Amino acid sequence: MVLPRAFSLLRLLAENPSGMTLSGLSVALDVPKSSLSSTLNALTDQEMLKRDGSLYFLGPESYSLASVILAGRSIRQIARPYLERAMIESEETILLAIPDNDGAHTTYVDVVESLKPVRFTLSIGTRRPLYANASGRLFLAHYSNEALEKYLKATTLEPLSPLAVKTAEELKGKLAAIRENGVSVTLGDYSSDSAGFSAPIYNHDGHMVAALTVGLPVSRGEREKEKLSDVVRRQAAEISKILGYSPAKATK
Repeated sequence: MVLPRAFSLLRLLAENPSGMTLSGLSVALDVPKSSLSSTLNALTDQEMLKRDGSLYFLGPESYSLASVILAGRSIRQIARPYLERAMIESEETILLAIPDNDGAHTTYVDVVESLKPVRFTLSIGTRRPLYANASGRLFLAHYSNEALEKYLKATTLEPLSPLAVKTAEELKGKLAAIRENGVSVTLGDYSSDSAGFSAPIYNHDGHMVAALTVGLPVSRGEREKEKLSDVVRRQAAEISKILGYSPAKATK
């Protein structure tokens, strides 16, 4: 029981950066204080935890270990199990997108395809303009006002389908809806027969670093808006948690 208890302790303190007392930890973990004290002392001796008065916090060795683990893994490796879970839950194609260095496109770095005979398909490495698809608009929704205005001045909004955005004001309206809902949705915007539902992935600093997207035929997207939005929200949140994200650190 010692090892699972130690992991539970570390996770709990990672979620409570302001620290917790022995009593608080005991209640949260449902472990007697007497049993918990020895685990806390051992972890503090190893500098996995630190103590300041009655409060316990994560220690330098915890951060060092986390940095070593994350440095050896790409966002694609970290996210892959959650893409697979999202595909099983939604039964639709799931994609992972990151921003390009040019500040004008996203690139899809991983795909888990649906098993349905009629499905959304896309190759790893495909690029899309930010304004045109669900993941790209999600990144734009996290831009500062200054960065967004700079992007709009440098970008021609070429309509890629009859439902595509055609003006900067129309795009700004869609970005406002994304900020309110936390999910970016396109229904025939990039191509008339495809839909996308995209949720943000944040790092430990609260910055958006990737987007988790479900892609599918627009007819199924229209029918299952709530379900698909929930799937991408939950799985993107799980990836963000692995990256050390806390909701209090979100920056938009």
